[in-house]
Amino acid sequence: MAEQEQLAQAKATFETLCKALDNHKLRYQKHEETLSVECGIQGDDLPMEFDIRVDAKRMLIMVLSKLPAKIKEEKRLDVAVAVSAINNMLADGCFDYDVASGNMFFRMTNSFLGSTIGEEVFAYLLFFACEVIDAYNDKFLMLSTGMLSLEQFLQSLAN
Repeated sequence: MAEQEQLAQAKATFETLCKALDNHKLRYQKHEETLSVECGIQGDDLPMEFDIRVDAKRMLIMVLSKLPAKIKEEKRLDVAVAVSAINNMLADGCFDYDVASGNMFFRMTNSFLGSTIGEEVFAYLLFFACEVIDAYNDKFLMLSTGMLSLEQFLQSLAN
């Protein structure tokens, strides 16, 4: 696909993203030059920050959310096991975890190559990401601070 066609399709996809956020009455910061938005949503326990990007070069929509807690060094291997267990259960999206730095993100992607993406896709990406992050962010925090052992964390997944 020619570069101009890709950019035109990416811009149309970005406009649909903004319409979807508007229709769900979400506040966001729009960055037209990078085809990205930033928005925050309050979860049941912790706030969630999202960076949603439309990548014209790779023809991808990316939803990224950095989890607020940086994992302490002594708990990083436990969290790596927990991330692996959760990612194995997820139908869509994944937690990205850098064991060296202790930083964790949730990531979802969707291609728009040769496609017209509807507002419903953006709603799914954002609200499914919220559901997953909200289900696990407090557990990751408790695991990283020692309030929850790895065994307790894994047991909570079995219930």
